Amino acid sequence: MPAIVRAIEYWGGPDRTVAIAHDRQTTLSPDRIGQLRQLTGNLAELELVESFSHPRVQVADFLAGVARKIASDQLNGTDDAELTTLLRPYVDPLSIWSDDPSWHRLRPRGLGN
Repeated sequence: MPAIVRAIEYWGGPDRTVAIAHDRQTTLSPDRIGQLRQLTGNLAELELVESFSHPRVQVADFLAGVARKIASDQLNGTDDAELTTLLRPYVDPLSIWSDDPSWHRLRPRGLGN
């Protein structure tokens, strides 16, 4: 839920609603989707789709996997500086990261860097 709320906050606006296609899962019940609408006020639609047949969700899953690998490499000290630089603009500055040295390298610029 927090990641969906952040996406709505990022892409939505006072006069702009957001429509989301999300992989079908039991945690996104109709009640939870209603909570998202109440929390954000900008959620126009949240469509639950089958990821294996929905290209937007497949691309999002692929990119999330790449980002997770780069972040894991940061955490393990086996990072590639060029890949980290490419990932940095896509990292939410409000992310929770437990390792300060790798977060310093990974976090978006403009946050004390």
